[in-house]
Amino acid sequence: MMALQRYSLVVLLLSSLSCAPFRDSPYSDELLRKERSLNTLQNSRLGDVEADGVLRIAVMTDTHQNYKDMDEVVYRINRTADVDFVAHLGDLTNSSYNFEYDQFLDSWVTLDAPHFVTIGNHDAVGAGTSLFKKVFGPSNFYFESATKRFIFFNSANLEDREGFSPDWLLEAVQSSTKSVIIFTHIPLQDEERFAGATAQTFEDVIDDPKTLLVLNGHNHSYLLKDQNGTALLQAPRVQGAQWLLLEISGTQLNIIQHNGDSTWVTLKN
Repeated sequence: MMALQRYSLVVLLLSSLSCAPFRDSPYSDELLRKERSLNTLQNSRLGDVEADGVLRIAVMTDTHQNYKDMDEVVYRINRTADVDFVAHLGDLTNSSYNFEYDQFLDSWVTLDAPHFVTIGNHDAVGAGTSLFKKVFGPSNFYFESATKRFIFFNSANLEDREGFSPDWLLEAVQSSTKSVIIFTHIPLQDEERFAGATAQTFEDVIDDPKTLLVLNGHNHSYLLKDQNGTALLQAPRVQGAQWLLLEISGTQLNIIQHNGDSTWVTLKN
């Protein structure tokens, strides 16, 4: 009798497991969530982002291991009026596990404004590049408003050699007839990562007269610099519910931090 009861219990457990979502391994490129090509789809949601004369971009980065803080930031962005789009500067995962992509999407897709992601070095290990392409699309892309080109660049040179293309970035800047804003994860002046011809290409990108602003994450702290009139802005990691709101009107950029502190920057003409 006891043996029959144990057998019945095993059958019950197996039948319940068979109804649960299944993934073969956290290292695979299989996902539970069904979203695909999100960056491309979000592009179709963009309206006239400069209709009222002010461009408003919400920025967050390095959400890995900080999903509760990310939830808070998403909530605050959704309560901010007139955000034209949201940019995530990479490292949305810690180890590129598929369940990390799933967990990120649980919060990310609840943003009201159009939202775009650039790949980080943590997102590009293992099956990460395959997962990123599946969920978001190409890791190098751009879209435009009436007066600006917004470029999202894959700077994970060590983790994704195939997707890393400084020449693509330079061409995307030089071919533009509009002012340029660049979103990337690793700072283009990172001397530990970029040297020689690559470093020179990035200097040419930064110094191009059309390049107004280059944003990066990666180093987890806020930093603002200037190079030959180009603003170089490093966003802080999302820990502590940190994020930035950028308001651009003409040549004036107002950088508003999560605590309300703001800094005004004059951009190139």
